Amino acid sequence: MRDFYILLGAIFVLVSSVWLYNYLKERKIEELKKLSYKVYLFEKGKISEKEILKEVKGTPFYPYILAKLGRYEEAYKSIEDKDFKKFFKERTLVDKYLSGKYEEVLKEEEHFTEKDFNYPSFKSLEAFSYQKLGKNEKAISIWSGIKEKYPSTYFSNLAEIELFLLKGADK
Repeated sequence: MRDFYILLGAIFVLVSSVWLYNYLKERKIEELKKLSYKVYLFEKGKISEKEILKEVKGTPFYPYILAKLGRYEEAYKSIEDKDFKKFFKERTLVDKYLSGKYEEVLKEEEHFTEKDFNYPSFKSLEAFSYQKLGKNEKAISIWSGIKEKYPSTYFSNLAEIELFLLKGADK
């Protein structure tokens, strides 16, 4: 009889654990649904910037809202996922490039390695920065490397065009 009660207790603990897990999961899903609706309202202009930032701080929506507000550096700092962080780092560099801060773009090379999904994109940005600084030989070297390492891709095609334009400009 004792074994029966132990088995019954174990079954009760197991069933209770599964129920609690499902309950907490559903609760989290409901919370995320409510937050996503608030994000929708923000995108439609019905919630203020201050209010939405307060609501989403510490959630997966926070970097998204910061990016929507053009606050890429803050979004970058708030992200923990390594690959996602690389994406936002690249986006901050695009902002620097568009602001004419080419030297700052070139200082960020240590953040990217050949293994990164956005490495060819960063190298393209680096080559464009060298071009803007009038360092065409360095840009040609980078574009040649991109063309060689990433054949039959968008970046290879872009490199081919830029090489044609740069070599024609040097003549």
